[in-house]
Amino acid sequence: MMPRRYFKRNRRPPFKFQVPEWLRAARDVVSQFTIPLIVFQIIRTILFPSGIDFMIILILAILHFCFSYEVL
Repeated sequence: MMPRRYFKRNRRPPFKFQVPEWLRAARDVVSQFTIPLIVFQIIRTILFPSGIDFMIILILAILHFCFSYEVL
């Protein structure tokens, strides 16, 4: 009978590298502010439209997508 240690699973997350805890905390804080910033920017763009406003909305939407799907 084989010892139990040969059947242990690898409990690490399937990432190529580990993210430091302080960076994970910062990422979580920034991800909480993306939706309110997007809403504020949409209201601002409706009232005072400019090209920079659309770029800011695009950047915020990309950041929100990356944080929600844990790309970053």
